[in-house]
Amino acid sequence: MKINEVLEKIFNMRTINKRITNESLTQNNEKLKNIYKLLGKPCKDKKIIHIAGTNGKGSTATFLENIFFAAGYSVAKFTSPHILKFNERILINKKMISDEDVVKYYEIVMDILRKNLLQINFFEITTFMALLYFEEKNPDFIFLETGLGGRYDATNVVKSTISAITNISLDHVSLLGESLEKIADRKAGIIKDGQLCIYAQNLPELENAVKKETDNSINVLKKYENLQVKLDTKNYKTIVKILENENFEKIFTLPLFGKFQANNFLIAYEVSKIYNISDEFIQKGLDEISLAGRFEIFSQNPDIILDVAHNDDSVRVLVENLDELFKNDEVIFILSILGTKDIANIFEKILEKNYKIFITSLKEVTYGLSANEIKKNLENANILTNNIIFEDNILDAYNQAKEMVLEKNSRYKAIVVCGSFYEIAKFKKLCGKRHEYFLQ
Repeated sequence: MKINEVLEKIFNMRTINKRITNESLTQNNEKLKNIYKLLGKPCKDKKIIHIAGTNGKGSTATFLENIFFAAGYSVAKFTSPHILKFNERILINKKMISDEDVVKYYEIVMDILRKNLLQINFFEITTFMALLYFEEKNPDFIFLETGLGGRYDATNVVKSTISAITNISLDHVSLLGESLEKIADRKAGIIKDGQLCIYAQNLPELENAVKKETDNSINVLKKYENLQVKLDTKNYKTIVKILENENFEKIFTLPLFGKFQANNFLIAYEVSKIYNISDEFIQKGLDEISLAGRFEIFSQNPDIILDVAHNDDSVRVLVENLDELFKNDEVIFILSILGTKDIANIFEKILEKNYKIFITSLKEVTYGLSANEIKKNLENANILTNNIIFEDNILDAYNQAKEMVLEKNSRYKAIVVCGSFYEIAKFKKLCGKRHEYFLQ
């Protein structure tokens, strides 16, 4: 079977819908555990850092991956979603799984499913493929990012060494629950057998959920309460100062822009210290990081910024970052949002500013909406849409935004593309080779 055929079959599994009830989740969880056993329990004896959270999972996993690799360890990372290529999800020593191995492990998993008359979805089969691949490659450490939630997530079939939770906020409420307490319970479900949990949020709901699962936890925001964070607005970096005591401080430079990235880094820093990794290797690892879609500076003069902000909390953080760099009327937004999101809340944060906004379509992806469907959602929430341009075609929206920025005496200085990983992927595929025209 060829890679294109396999990817088509895998992507078609995105349309497999499941009823979301406590009973159905428990049944599906048992099915996943059974499949894991049938596959031989891959990675059952590996050092696994399991990462959950509403936002920041990918950044935390990448901090860990680069730091441990710089320290000389072999490392594996499983994250989602991908930006341009499926293989981005499964990495060994920072290199993508080959097309041949994607085909190989897809066929192994599918053979087990066919023999046992079982059906699973896109993320679940990808998880099992990754675990089989990691088992064969035998890395020193595996950094495993959950998909949705944690307790019933496909990645939760493994027994991890350390669990990490970046934060929680209201997101995917139709799937995870409509309260912070319920969402925290789902995220804390990755903690097993009273193991160490490291988390980075001063939120009672999360602290209580963690305490229900383990007596062994570290809130890094409390442990490093004297932390100082400064943004380097010239080089788009974040400077983190950890005060060990009155006479000793450590300074790290993060290649990602945003004060919230310091929280994600603290989790990686704490895990690194558990394994006695030196500050020198920590910074060396940080220096090697390049992470797509996390306040990514796609080009400059003028600035084009790509950000996967896709929920209420991450959009708030994105707006805070932009406040550090631009006036409200200097920014043009191009975005689209999936139907599973709280569209009204997300837009309220953006509309509080005087940004120019283009809404585009993600109709071709699961839960994606057309520009007109998003417009109806906003109108139903009594949000004025008079000053928003609804343009299904992201390339047409981009061209219009370019014209506005390049116009003589234009007040606009930046274009921000955000709202979803899928929006960033779509932009890069369609516009990635065109942004050079900006400079002509």
